[in-house]
Amino acid sequence: MKLHMHPASITSRPVRLLMAEKGIPHDEVIVDLMVGAHHQEPFITFNPSRLVPVLEDGDLKLTESSAILKYLADKYDMPEYPKDLKARARVNEV
Repeated sequence: MKLHMHPASITSRPVRLLMAEKGIPHDEVIVDLMVGAHHQEPFITFNPSRLVPVLEDGDLKLTESSAILKYLADKYDMPEYPKDLKARARVNEV
């Protein structure tokens, strides 16, 4: 897996923290927001929304930190994102 992100990005931070805490192996690809790399090629072709983070997992390219966190929780069967519909709805609410 690859996580395209920037260390100062507040939207990248929760994904990075979860992956570190759970020991999920991945490579981090820094998109240098400070020089506007997210508004330049090749990133704008890679992610037309021009935002970080972006998770690559095989042929899946996933944007939006909330979607990435939920995907990882499901993929690795994490108790932090419960299977019970009502409990999961409470997590989504927060």
